[in-house]
Amino acid sequence: MGKIKAEASGARPLPLGTRVEGGSVYVSFISEVEGTARFHLYKKGREQEAGVFAFPKECRLGNIRYVTLSGFDPAAYEYSLSVDGAPVRDLCAAVVTGREKWGEPGGPIRYGFLKEGFDWGLDQSPDYSFENTVLYRLHVRGFTKHPSSGVKNKGTFAGIQEKIPYLKELGVTMVELMVPDEFAEGGEGGRINYWGYGPAYCFAPKASYCVKGGKEESPDIQFKKLVKAFHENGMELAVELYFGPDMGTPLQLACLRHWVREYHVDGIHLSGNFDSRAAAADPALARVKLFAGDFCTGVSDRNRHLACYREDFQTDMRRLLKGDEDMLQLAAYQMKEDGGAVGKVNFMANTNGFTMADMVSYDRKHNEANGENGRDGSDYNHSWNCGAEGPVRKKRILELRKKQLRNAWVLLTMSQGIPLILAGDECGNSQDGNNNAYCQDNPTGWVNWKGGKFGEDVFQFASHMLQFRKAHPMLHKEGGLKGMDYLGTGCPDFSVHGVSPWYPQYEAYRRQLGFYYSGRYAEDGDIYLMLNMHWEPHTFSIPHGEGAWRLVVDTSREDKNGVFDEPELLENQETFELEARSIVVLLSDRKKKEEASLTNKKGRTTEKAVVRKETKDSKAEK
Repeated sequence: MGKIKAEASGARPLPLGTRVEGGSVYVSFISEVEGTARFHLYKKGREQEAGVFAFPKECRLGNIRYVTLSGFDPAAYEYSLSVDGAPVRDLCAAVVTGREKWGEPGGPIRYGFLKEGFDWGLDQSPDYSFENTVLYRLHVRGFTKHPSSGVKNKGTFAGIQEKIPYLKELGVTMVELMVPDEFAEGGEGGRINYWGYGPAYCFAPKASYCVKGGKEESPDIQFKKLVKAFHENGMELAVELYFGPDMGTPLQLACLRHWVREYHVDGIHLSGNFDSRAAAADPALARVKLFAGDFCTGVSDRNRHLACYREDFQTDMRRLLKGDEDMLQLAAYQMKEDGGAVGKVNFMANTNGFTMADMVSYDRKHNEANGENGRDGSDYNHSWNCGAEGPVRKKRILELRKKQLRNAWVLLTMSQGIPLILAGDECGNSQDGNNNAYCQDNPTGWVNWKGGKFGEDVFQFASHMLQFRKAHPMLHKEGGLKGMDYLGTGCPDFSVHGVSPWYPQYEAYRRQLGFYYSGRYAEDGDIYLMLNMHWEPHTFSIPHGEGAWRLVVDTSREDKNGVFDEPELLENQETFELEARSIVVLLSDRKKKEEASLTNKKGRTTEKAVVRKETKDSKAEK
C-alpha cells in the first residue's frame, strides 16, 4: 500500500469525473460543502479501506476538488468520497457498485473505474438524417423480460442486442432506451420505480440491466458492446436521461458529453429539469441528435440535430381516428408539418398513456393495480373500445380494432416528421388498460411477444407501412413539404382534397379528406391518400395522377390485411367508394405513363387505352 500516491502534480479539474489514463487516475468532483475532501479506496469485495487520501488544498477550482492517484490497479478497486468525514455522492461516477440486483438495496454504494482501452474498432455512426429516422422507444428491462421474448439474457442490454435482427426487419433506424442510467428502484408508498424517473447517477449505465456472472464485464463495457453492435448493423442508439434538481446546467452538459464521448451514443432524449438552450448551443453536441419536449424557445434557424416530442400529434390523430368532429384541419396540419426550425417526433402512443392496442380496446383507464384508487394517469386518452371494453372474442370487434390500428399506422407513417414506435405496439401489445404503468414491473409493463394472429397481422401491416415510407421520399422529404407549386409543374408538392379533387371541405361535421403527394418533387411516384373516419361509406372523386392509379393499401380489406403486395390497377380511375372508418392509398407511376405515351408504327397509345387493356387482362386472369 505504500506505493499508492495522491498528488497535485498533473491533476486536472476538468473534465469532471474519474478517468484512468496511462496508469494514473484523475479524480475531479463538485462539492459545495467546505472542509477537507478525502478519497477512500477499497479492494473489491472488502469493507475495510485500503487507503484514505486527502485532496491537496491547492487542488481546488471554485467548488471543484481534484487530485491524481497512482500506484494501484483500478480494475481491482472501488472508491467513495467524503468531506470532513461526511459521505458525498459522486454525481459524475461512471461505474456504481452495490446495485447489481434489480429491486434490492444491495450493499453500500461505491464507485468503480472505467476500463481503459475498449476496442471500438472501426465503429462509426450511420448518422441518419431526421427525414430518414424511424424511432423505436423501449424500456431496457420490459423489452425482453417477458417469457415470450425468446432471448437468453432477459431484461438486459444483452437481451436488446439479441433483438437487433427483429428491429431491422421491422424497419427501425434508431432505438431509444428509456432511462438506462443508475437510478434507484425504490418508489413512494412501497411501489417500485419501474420507469426510472428519479434520483440517479446519470453518468453510469445501470448495473442491474447487465448480465451477471464472474466472467461478465462491467456495466460500461456491456453498454459499449451494445452500441457497437447497433452501429455494425447500420442502426443508431439513443438514451433518455432524466435530470433531477441536483443536476445543474454544468453537470448536465458534462453528462451529455460523457455519453457521447465515452459510449458513442447517437442521440439523447432530455427529460426532467434540463437546460435545453444550453444543450442546443453546445458545440460538442452539434452532431448528436437531441430530443426534448421543447427546443423552440430561442431557436430560430433550422437545426438538423434538434427534435421535439409533439404530443399534439397523438391527440389530434387519435381524435380523428375515433371520429370526433372538427378534426380535418388539424389532421391536414399534422400530415404536412415537419417541425419547422427543429424536427418533430410523431407518435400514436408513448410510455405515458395507452398503448396503441389499448387505444382501440378501452374507453377508460384501468389503473387499479397501481394502488392509487384510479387517481393516477390521464383521464383523456382519446380512445374508443370499438364496441366492448377490454379483451373480446367477437370477430366483428376484433376486425374493427385491427382496421383502426391499420388506420393509425397509415397516419403515423405517411405524416412528415419522425415516426416513433412504442415497443410492442407493432405486435399488438396491451397493458390491460393501464395508462400509467410506472410501477408495473410485471407482465403488465413488459412487452408480450405472443400476440397470436392479431399481433402477427399488426406486425405485418406496420412493417409494410414502414417499408412503404422508406421507399417513397415524398413521405419523408428533406426540407419538408411546402404546399406550393415551387417547381412550376402545375401541381403543388402537397395538397389537401375533399371527396371532390382540389376542394377540401373542413366543415365540423365532415370526416373525409384526401392528401396528394406529387412525386415530381422527389423523383417519386404520385401518392393519393383518402381517409374516411365516418361510420358510413363515402364516394371520392379521384384527381388525375401522372399515370394510372394503382391500389396499394386499403385498410378495410381484412382478407388482405390491408395490403396489396402487387399494386392493383383501379378499374375505375374516376371515383372510389371508401368503406366506413377506412383509409386507401393509391400510387401513380409516372414512368408507366411515359412508356405508354411512346409512339409506335401504328400511332400513339393513350394512357386510357393502357388502363383499359390492363383492366381487361386483370379480368381475364380472374
